Amino acid sequence: MTLSRNCARACAVAALAAAVLTGCMPRARSLVLTGPSHEAHFVPPGAILERPAGAIPGLRAPRHVLALSSGGLYGAYSAGVLDGWTRAGTRPEFDVVTGASTGALIAPFAFLGPDYDARAMRLYTGVRTSDIFRLRSFYTLPFRDAVATSAPLRRLIDEQIDECLMTEIAQAHRAGRRLYVATTDLRTKRPVIWDMGAIACMPCPVGCALFRDVLLASASVPGVFPPVPFDTGAGKGPLKVDLHVDGGVTAPLFVPPGVFAAAGPDGANPGAPGAPNVYAIVAGKYYPDAGFVRRRILPVLSASTEALLYADVRAELAAVYWQSRVYGVRFHTIALRQGTKLEAPTSVSFDPKLMRALYNEGRGDGLAGPRWSFVPPALSPTDDGAVRDPRADALPPVPVP
Repeated sequence: MTLSRNCARACAVAALAAAVLTGCMPRARSLVLTGPSHEAHFVPPGAILERPAGAIPGLRAPRHVLALSSGGLYGAYSAGVLDGWTRAGTRPEFDVVTGASTGALIAPFAFLGPDYDARAMRLYTGVRTSDIFRLRSFYTLPFRDAVATSAPLRRLIDEQIDECLMTEIAQAHRAGRRLYVATTDLRTKRPVIWDMGAIACMPCPVGCALFRDVLLASASVPGVFPPVPFDTGAGKGPLKVDLHVDGGVTAPLFVPPGVFAAAGPDGANPGAPGAPNVYAIVAGKYYPDAGFVRRRILPVLSASTEALLYADVRAELAAVYWQSRVYGVRFHTIALRQGTKLEAPTSVSFDPKLMRALYNEGRGDGLAGPRWSFVPPALSPTDDGAVRDPRADALPPVPVP
């Protein structure tokens, strides 16, 4: 993602300073924070999917799996696709929904079905930048953990995640469906997959608070929003706090391998009638738009980071595709069309007019079937989509049972 000019400058300066200092300082053995001043919610057993590649207890055989990618304000497109899909009359009930970053914010509504489309629409077409974050004073940044405060986003999440929604998610979880959200643990530098249904089964206010904090962490762009602390010490010894940030850093789009294993027998034919389905909705385009880059540090860093983030999403799409091939699961993906002339100044410029336009683009693509592709945009970093099965794009739409 690119950021606003002041925000990008601050982030780049912080990144350069961190890179220099990291090479000059000894590495800490672990990140351990102590004391009551750190408000970190306790993470009970079962809240985290400890073995994503293993068998998932209680999961019913999934027929329809939805993965929602990261992408900032372009999540409006993803929300619009779901709305259009509902209006097309072909949207199934999802057995598994996963989300990272902006995808994590949409995921609870997608999981609960069409009755929550209107709430997702209001969330993605009725907010402004001031409803998401507030920039801090530039002069205090050397002593801060982020250039902005996420207090407005926290309030927004608190308003959306109420006890009624938690109860419905808990009921779906007990029925064998699963809702997963990814964050990035700064201590381990690895993704963490949270079992949101298991958390929803915990009584409020404890369960509600943890659920909301996981969503906030998954959407906390590092350097822009503060990391979110979690107590993973299990009550033994000093309080150990792990800091979590945007799930899109390490898992911009994901499906736990255990879900594929539960979906279909090894080596099945993904084109066979009745085969399970995985749907990947990308918040934005597959490739960044070309543009002039000034030969200066900040523009070069910004362009390079943007290219890296888009490539990460394409790589994850390829990984999901190959897993689906192995397990006989039918792969579908959709993204904002490459030629669409809707460009935000930054991915955190939450302009209601632009977001409504993105939402309408997504709704139109959803109404069109949705407008699926059945192979990822690139099967390797260099093929540029040239290596394809010509039969794949001609597969007929999937009927809803």
